[in-house]
Amino acid sequence: MRNLIRALRGKPVELSDKQQAKMAKAQARADAMIAEQQAKGQAAMDEYARWRASQGQGGASVGSPSATPPPTLDPSQPLPPIRDLLKQAGEHFKDSVGELFDDRRDVLDPGPDANLNRPPPELEDPAERVPWAADELAAREEARAPYLAAAQPQVELTRFATTGRAQLEDVVARLERFDPARVYGVYRVPDRYDLKHSNENKARIEWEIAHAPDAAAESPVHFAAFNRAGHWVERRFGDPEVRDEDVAGALVARAGLDPEDCFGIPRVLQVRGSDHEDGRSWRTHVDGTLVLARAPLEAAHQQLQQDAPLTIGPPPFHVEILDWEAVAAWVSPSRYGPPRTPSPLPHLPSTYEELLTAYLRVVGVRSGDCYGVQVTRAATESGLADLSAVGFARNLGRYPDLIHVAEVVVVAYRDSADYVAGRERWRAYQQEVLHARLDHLTDERKPLDTEYRPPPSFLGEVFDLFNPLDQFAGFPQIRGRNDRPQLGPYCGTV
Repeated sequence: MRNLIRALRGKPVELSDKQQAKMAKAQARADAMIAEQQAKGQAAMDEYARWRASQGQGGASVGSPSATPPPTLDPSQPLPPIRDLLKQAGEHFKDSVGELFDDRRDVLDPGPDANLNRPPPELEDPAERVPWAADELAAREEARAPYLAAAQPQVELTRFATTGRAQLEDVVARLERFDPARVYGVYRVPDRYDLKHSNENKARIEWEIAHAPDAAAESPVHFAAFNRAGHWVERRFGDPEVRDEDVAGALVARAGLDPEDCFGIPRVLQVRGSDHEDGRSWRTHVDGTLVLARAPLEAAHQQLQQDAPLTIGPPPFHVEILDWEAVAAWVSPSRYGPPRTPSPLPHLPSTYEELLTAYLRVVGVRSGDCYGVQVTRAATESGLADLSAVGFARNLGRYPDLIHVAEVVVVAYRDSADYVAGRERWRAYQQEVLHARLDHLTDERKPLDTEYRPPPSFLGEVFDLFNPLDQFAGFPQIRGRNDRPQLGPYCGTV
């Protein structure tokens, strides 16, 4: 503020030590950029001079007065076709954009000749796509057969529509018709319809029940909910993160819940939109987790609330997390369309349903041992970035009817020696057929790294707002100025 008044009065501006350091740093950066460009220009001129010397045209420097000017365009020579020029520009643009995307080669091995951003062209005729995709699936089933469990389970998927506002009541009503001992799990389908609505209250969404055949029965349904924003677990900076299955496992242990009585432990997923000047963007939110069971859960849930924050470890069951998005980046990169046909990597599953059922059949997981299966997201809040340049190009100018947001496949089940052997078959299948490590997330727990840094003084931000020598950093925050950030899901604030 003082410098602004001095400038308006025509007096010299007085800089603080901090401002002088900023000015010096900016000047040094500008000088370095100028020097770099000058060096590049001089190198180009020297290269041209050497070329002239090799042609017997003299070795004078391009920058010298005796240098011959560079050759000009000969109007008598025909120009390259405009189509070729545009094609070259388009190829260069694809290469430049493609460098922004991760091809997941640390998770899977697509082979030396595979190109994430330049897959083979797709079939446009649906009459050709269907049999082609069926042939690819048959080849994958044949390659998977030697790894299947001796008593491989049969998995059926029952999907139903609801709305964001009515989903819990509709899920409970549907599960009342199933035997939990025959149910693998229930989960929100990771798709979003009705994109004219920003929130999901009135929007159509879908849920899916994965179950064994002949699962019809009449069962009561009890549920308990855990909010990621709550302080359920005692953690400190640097401790391993807490997963949704950890807090669900704490309830399972406290209630003595057997998998035969559990319908599922789905994460509560939402997809919400935000309007901007250039359109609407979408973000995913995992608000918490549910436990749905035939046995009562209310007493155990209240005990956990009274004892929170809890000291807990891994859940009392095995949790497998499969990286579907690493596969989707190749075989289904568009968030608004079907899998690619032909598939760039036809040995990989083309849908997350195929990946889920393949795991259950190879490991041999029985429905009576399963606490839950689901296809969902990991982060509490995350955007929906394009998975490859192919998806980026296909999404331009489109007005989609739905968005695919699937990221991971989660399977939670009671462990046994048979399943340990089954996971060995799954690892062999990954290595020898899929050429991938899709289970790399299973044992990965990131350390909690959120720290609290008090904001600068409010008056200082007001002074900086009117200081012409400081870059505009936005208006001072008023609401929630001193709120502390979340340490991590279920861990409370820092």
